[in-house]
Amino acid sequence: MVMSSAPHSQIDSQPLSVISRLTAKQLEDLLSEAICPALTGERLLSAQAMKLLMRIDRDIGEARAQFNQDWFRRLMRARLKAVSRLRRRWSRIAPTPPVPLGRLRRRYHANLTMYLYGS
Repeated sequence: MVMSSAPHSQIDSQPLSVISRLTAKQLEDLLSEAICPALTGERLLSAQAMKLLMRIDRDIGEARAQFNQDWFRRLMRARLKAVSRLRRRWSRIAPTPPVPLGRLRRRYHANLTMYLYGS
């Protein structure tokens, strides 16, 4: 079976032609919008604390899926510390971010089966 390459060349060449029509000023504007400013100070620490909390929450879901009660308990203890760290870092950001942090509470029971099924 022989396949034609004509449709692929049309699709591939179209974005290149659009880019070649842009002026240097337009390309510079696009690049300046695409580049993210580097985080520093308290914003960097807050971002790291938020990543840690998200990673712990992901692992909690995995511990639940595996019914690993020991891992679940250890993660829930670590989560309390990660939440307090994030709140502390978030409160030190100046100027205050326009998005509030919100509630970071999570229901917890030491018995994983009871936590999942309420029995």
